[in-house]
Amino acid sequence: MPCRYYCWTLILLSLNCATFSPRRSEFEKGLEFYQRADFRQASNLFRSYYVKHPDSDTTLYYLYDCYRRLNQPEKEITILEQLAKTNSKDENVYLKLFYFYRKTARYKNLYKLLVHLTPPIKNIFDKHYALTKRLYAEIITGAAPKSGHSDPVVFTASNGYLPIFPDGKFYGNDTITNGNLIILLDRLIDPIYPQNFLGMKNLSDHSFLYLPYMRLIHLGIIEFDPELNPGEYASITMAVKAVANLKSRGLFD
Repeated sequence: MPCRYYCWTLILLSLNCATFSPRRSEFEKGLEFYQRADFRQASNLFRSYYVKHPDSDTTLYYLYDCYRRLNQPEKEITILEQLAKTNSKDENVYLKLFYFYRKTARYKNLYKLLVHLTPPIKNIFDKHYALTKRLYAEIITGAAPKSGHSDPVVFTASNGYLPIFPDGKFYGNDTITNGNLIILLDRLIDPIYPQNFLGMKNLSDHSFLYLPYMRLIHLGIIEFDPELNPGEYASITMAVKAVANLKSRGLFD
């Protein structure tokens, strides 16, 4: 075989090998820049890859960490919201959103986040966070369509949703007990007389809390719990559900 034919054979073989050799994806290239701590370039590649592969949650996690290291909180929030929309099972996604929404006074986003939590994430929130008066005010502010960007304390106090102490101050760090929550919710509903009176383990029918509690049950504001202890701290889940039921009754319109 002449030499020229032999050379062309080698060239064609090499071209064929190059054609079938695997090309590195933008995700793989992004990983290289990520490992070099070039987070700006890595984020560009991860973002481009995610547009073409929207099911890749792993890419979102890397993209989130790039934005975190680049100190770009708005982009962090966007990524966390995308992960939440995928019904991520990672509790940290929701806990971080909870933190960001409170820090940036996005109370409507906060309310929507809490309303749409599902088990077991709801249980994790109740375990990690206490229901303070400040948080309760933020939940109500988020539920009210006309609250705008008002300070939650000013909004709830001026509309009578939360009382101010006799000394004219608002103690937002105070933790709300089940008994406190019953009283706070009862202030927001009509003083009707309930049709049913149910037996409870920790709440006597002679208690001043008993009638308000039965009234809330009758109106469907909260669910009946025969073992409810009025002295225990109220859960965020219980408060959010009650506020959502009040909202559906048009209280905040």
